[in-house]
Order: sequence, then structure tokens, then C-alpha cells
Amino acid sequence: MVFRSLKIAICAGLLFWIVMSADLAAVWAVMSKADPLLLVLAVAMQVLGAAIVALRWQRLLAVRGVTPGFRYLWTSTVSAFFFRQFLPSVVGGDAIRSYDAWRAGATPGFTALSLVVDRLFGLLTLIGFAAVAAVSMRRVVEGLPGLWLTTGIALAIVGGGLALLMLPGQIPLPARSPARLRRIVDGMRAFDGARGIVGPCLGLSILLQVNVVTFYWVLSQALGLGVPYGAFYAIVPIAIFAMMAPFTINGIGVREVVFIFLLGLWGVDESMALAFAWTEFAVILAAGLIGGAVYAIRKGAHPREGGDVP
Repeated sequence: MVFRSLKIAICAGLLFWIVMSADLAAVWAVMSKADPLLLVLAVAMQVLGAAIVALRWQRLLAVRGVTPGFRYLWTSTVSAFFFRQFLPSVVGGDAIRSYDAWRAGATPGFTALSLVVDRLFGLLTLIGFAAVAAVSMRRVVEGLPGLWLTTGIALAIVGGGLALLMLPGQIPLPARSPARLRRIVDGMRAFDGARGIVGPCLGLSILLQVNVVTFYWVLSQALGLGVPYGAFYAIVPIAIFAMMAPFTINGIGVREVVFIFLLGLWGVDESMALAFAWTEFAVILAAGLIGGAVYAIRKGAHPREGGDVP
């Protein structure tokens, strides 16, 4: 309760500071001129992203013989859009995905691990995008002097985590280790040696993150920001990592601050950057409404819906 109150206070404080310093009339003027067709396309890209996530997740679950249908996993992923609107950070919607994987026959431990590995593949790809952007864009390095160090640390943590979970081999434990610790370590080896899925999962992760980057570029085009497509390969990874902070609710407050700063590196003024942040939030809310409708319709859906892993 105290932690949730603290999160609400942080979000409210950031929003109050932003609103008090912003020209709200200018922000509304930018948002009111947004291209509606591009906004619809942006919502559709969120739904497409859910399909890519479902395909990757399906392959991860199949490692231990859990084979729910694609449609079942896709509707679960879309339903997560609804739940992430009011759960902590942008990964809060994984609660419904965890429940659905359990319904499909996965053990609670393997369910949690499959979602961790799923996220790690996505984060590894985002870090790669950020590293390439840092190499090719001088203004990114100049505007974010700690980017190389941060990227290196993130790559070590995420890459090391994936290697620990995916590479074969025993994790050494003392002979008198508690039984509970041994069960945890055994659970962490659920993907031990499953190297055959690394290529497909990385390929789907690259496809997914290209869709994510393109989604943000489409939003910028809808608002007429004039930021080049390639710039979003630097902007998006940094923004997403910031919005994943556990002290926010769906990135509220942090989203605005991050986009004002990052888009400012490309000459976008505060009003247009704030309009971009709020338009992005509106599109995420629209996707959340679709997710809520899908969740209501799919109630009682069978895990075998939609066929096996293609």
C-alpha cells in the first residue's frame, strides 16, 4: 500500500511539474491536427506486435511440451494490453499471460521463467538497437554521455541472464544446500540446452522491435514532428527502458519527461514532444480498450485454440 501510494505520488508530481511548465494550448493544437489514419495504423501495429509476441512465446512454451494454440496466446497477449493500464510499469500485463500459461499446462515456475526469457530476448534486441544508434549518431552520444557505459552494463546483465538460462550445464551448489534452493536452481534450467529456439526467438524479437520503432515513427509522422526514421532506433530503446521503471504506473510521468528530453536532441520543442507523449499514451489506451474487449469475449477460451506451433 505504501509503495503504491509512493508510485502515485511520483507520477502525480512529475505530471504536475510538466503541466505547470507546458504551453497546454500549443500541445492541444499539435494533437488536434494529428492524422487520424496514421493513428489507426499505430493502433493496428500494437495488435500486430501482440501476434509476434505470441509466436515467440509459443516457441518458448513448447520447450517443455506446453503447446497452446496461437489464437489462445494472441488473445492472452492482447488482453494484457488492458491489464497493463493500471498495473506497475509496462510489464504489469504479464500477470494475465502468466495465468493463461498455467491454464495451458505450464507449471508456475516454468510459466514465470518463460515470460522472463521472452522479455530478455526483447530487451537484448533493444540494447542492440541502442548500441548501433550510438555508433552511427554522434548527437546521441553527445546528448547522453553515459550511453556507452549504460549499454555495456545492460548488455552484460541481459545477455548474461539469457546465457545462464539457455546454455547447457549445471549450476554448482554446495552439498548441503537447502532443498528449496535446489528446486529454484532446477527450475532455472528449464531452457537448459534449448539452443534450437534461439535463432527463431531472436528473429521474431528483431521483427517485433522493428515494429515497435516503426510504431513510434508513425506517431511522429501523424503529428508532423519531422524526426528521421533512423533516430527512433536510439529514442525508443532508451524511452522503453525508462518506462519500465517499477516506481511508475504504465510509465505515467516518466514518459513525458523522457520524450521531451530525447526528442529535444532532434530539435523538437517541448510542446510538440509533450503532444507526442500524450498521443502515444492515448494510442496505448485505445489498444488497452481493444484488449479489454478481447478479454471479455475470450473468457473460457480453450488453450488448444488456433493450432500448434507452426
